[in-house]
Amino acid sequence: MDDRLGSSEWSVPEARNVVAPLRHIAAEGPEYDGVELFLALCDYLDELHGEAGFDRVLTGPERSALAGAVRRIHGRSAVPDRDGERLVQPVNAAVTLTEGRALAAELESADGWQRELGLALHGLYSYLDQLYGGPGAFTDLLTTAERDRVASR
Repeated sequence: MDDRLGSSEWSVPEARNVVAPLRHIAAEGPEYDGVELFLALCDYLDELHGEAGFDRVLTGPERSALAGAVRRIHGRSAVPDRDGERLVQPVNAAVTLTEGRALAAELESADGWQRELGLALHGLYSYLDQLYGGPGAFTDLLTTAERDRVASR
């Protein structure tokens, strides 16, 4: 089982352990936005993964089951909900999901931990795209109620 986040050297647990303290090192700018986006996407995946949380990239039948649940729920609610809970950006992130893709690419072109963060973000987007139906499919977040239905699959 390969728990690497895309092309990153980091596994899911390593990435989460490394990135969380970076919130205090990256004071502002793209690095800080990248850290916040990474943490928000991991929190989102925690909810989708259910009780076990997001501690690994699912493969095979487990990924298929999760992707099927995401697509069934997402397909029913492609329009924004009345309460405005369907967001175009994760909570605590300064960038939209679309801007986050560009931010990941920008960070990938840097050196050091910024590059690894960019690669890990890219890996998260790729994983979420697969869960949502294919390249570029992850464009919005499921509501809290929808995430609960996915997690209880």
